[in-house]
Amino acid sequence: MSPLRACLTLCLPGLLVLTACGTSTQTAAHPGGSAAAGAPTAPAAGAPAAGAPAGTVHVGSQTLAFDTPLPANPAQAQIIRDFRETEILWTRSDTAHRLVSPVRSYVTGDALSRLLAAIKAAKTDHVVPAGTDRLFRTRVTAITGRRATIATCDDGSKATAKDLRTGQTMGLPPLNQAYAFETWHMVRLSGRWAVTSFSVVLSPHPSARQCQP
Repeated sequence: MSPLRACLTLCLPGLLVLTACGTSTQTAAHPGGSAAAGAPTAPAAGAPAAGAPAGTVHVGSQTLAFDTPLPANPAQAQIIRDFRETEILWTRSDTAHRLVSPVRSYVTGDALSRLLAAIKAAKTDHVVPAGTDRLFRTRVTAITGRRATIATCDDGSKATAKDLRTGQTMGLPPLNQAYAFETWHMVRLSGRWAVTSFSVVLSPHPSARQCQP
C-alpha cells in the first residue's frame, strides 16, 4: 500500500497530486480517538517465521517485493507481518477499485481516507497498479503500548500503472521520485496492527538519502 505507489498511480495519468497522497517532509498526525486493544495475534498458517527470507507477492498486475527478513523479536515480527498484509490488501483494493475485505481491519483513520482517495482516482482514470514495488530496510523503530512505528525504504523505480482501456502500462517514474523513505504509524485494532497514518519523503530530503541506489 505504499503511499509512494498510491501517488504514482495518481501521477502517471498526468495529475501530480503528491500532497493529496500524504507525500511531504512532515509526519502525518495521528487521527483522534483511542484504538481497541486486543490480545497478540498468532501468526497465520503458513506465515513466515522470524528471520525468514523476504519474498514476493503477486496482486493483479503488480508484484510486491518484501526484501527485509522478519526480525527475530516476536513482537516486532508480528508488526511487520501485519504491515505486509496491509500492503497486500491496499494493492488488492487499488486493483479492484473498491475496499476488499478485510482491509478495514488493517487500514484506519487518516490512512483509510487516503486509500479511498487513491481508489477513487484510479477508478476515474481506469488504471490499476502494475510493475514491481520493492520495500527494503524495513524495521520497527518504536513500540509504545498500543502504538508502533515502522520505517522503510520504497523502491518504486519499476512501479507503474496499467490502463484498463488500452491494456498498456504507463511510463516509469522519474528517478528522483522513484525512491522514498516512509514512516508508518500503526495502532492495535481488534487484535491486529493497523496503519493509521503515514508520511513519505523524497530526494533531496536528507531522510531519503539512505534509500537512494
